[in-house]
Amino acid sequence: MVRIRILGSGREVGRAAVAVEKDGRILLMDYGTNFDEEDRPVFPAHVRPRDLDALVITHSHLDHVGAAPSLYISMTPKVYATPVTFDVSRLLLYDMIKLNGPHLPYDEASVEDMLKAGESVGYYKEVEAGQFTFQFIYNGHIPGSAAVLVEADAHKILYTSDMNTVTTKLMEPARFSGVEADTVIVESTYGSSNHPPREETEKLFYESVEEVVRKGGTVLVPSFSVSRGQEIMSILAERDFSYPVWVDGMIRQVTELYLAHGEYVRDLKLLSKAASMFKMVRGWQDRRKAYKKPGVIIASAGMLKGGPSLYYLKKMAGSEKNAVFMVSYQADGTPGRQILETGTYGEEELPVRARVQWFDFSSHTNQQGILKALSSISGVERVILVHGDPENQEALKEKIEGTLNVEVLTPENNEVIELD
Repeated sequence: MVRIRILGSGREVGRAAVAVEKDGRILLMDYGTNFDEEDRPVFPAHVRPRDLDALVITHSHLDHVGAAPSLYISMTPKVYATPVTFDVSRLLLYDMIKLNGPHLPYDEASVEDMLKAGESVGYYKEVEAGQFTFQFIYNGHIPGSAAVLVEADAHKILYTSDMNTVTTKLMEPARFSGVEADTVIVESTYGSSNHPPREETEKLFYESVEEVVRKGGTVLVPSFSVSRGQEIMSILAERDFSYPVWVDGMIRQVTELYLAHGEYVRDLKLLSKAASMFKMVRGWQDRRKAYKKPGVIIASAGMLKGGPSLYYLKKMAGSEKNAVFMVSYQADGTPGRQILETGTYGEEELPVRARVQWFDFSSHTNQQGILKALSSISGVERVILVHGDPENQEALKEKIEGTLNVEVLTPENNEVIELD
């Protein structure tokens, strides 16, 4: 009997962890974290490391890898990922320890033990892992990200992980055409909505940036370090933006890793151009210069929870000439969400007089993309929705059932689905 156990991301966004079980052995796909209201990490349901035939990491975002080192405190099960995912994960996990160390059961030694147990795998190469066979499928989310196609007994299970079905500066769309699977475990982050066309968003963003800078202002672009910052850099470089652009925070290190793993970047030439055109902030002397002349500052963190973007916000928010352009998801309770909803920031509710605007550069597909992806996969009998809130999942479930002749499940965490 093959079972699928949802350890995390059941009727919630993030904290991804899905176990495929057979004869007491487990292939674990992702083991990520969420964060509570006090910004402390929340882990998925427990799994015993000794029961793992393998851990498969689909990409380097912390909601997919942030809990993984906890499995390597006393044992070292095999772990698989693409090369760039391993390198970026090390960077993010070390940063997580720096920020959340007292609340974590692991330390740097556990991260290194996990990476030592790692085996790099490219796309479409079959891997045997104990009771299971799997391969990575290109899923269009961020450089190095992958869906996982698992074979166990007569079952083929596709776990899409986070995916995108449109062309971006860094990625081609997901490639599921011709894939065969009886069970598809699919993300549902934007299961009830659709994004505007990417080209329109890029055009609006660029024109808005130019408008602010031409009038003598500086644009702060708080951005996720992984993928989003590099996407914004590429959009500006493609159009030969002529004003100064400063890049600050972990975006710089991730850019270096993407350039080193260029085979995972759709347009390596464009990203290389951006990295050579723009100014990388190397210290406080650069940081103090960056916001004083018209131009753009792309800085982490994307939700303004910390990092250099928060420093720049405090320096720039008081001037109507400047702008704060959000390009990343803004979670409830974050400074970025507070600014969008109230026009203020901090406990003191200081006013933001700078122009504020949000642009939809999501690297997750939308309802239309999910339906398109499912339609391109052969032999689908059941769809399991994860990584979405209940409202989005119900809307998506209704849409899938009305379009495809398949069973649709929306399991809670710790729920088990038995495959006959």
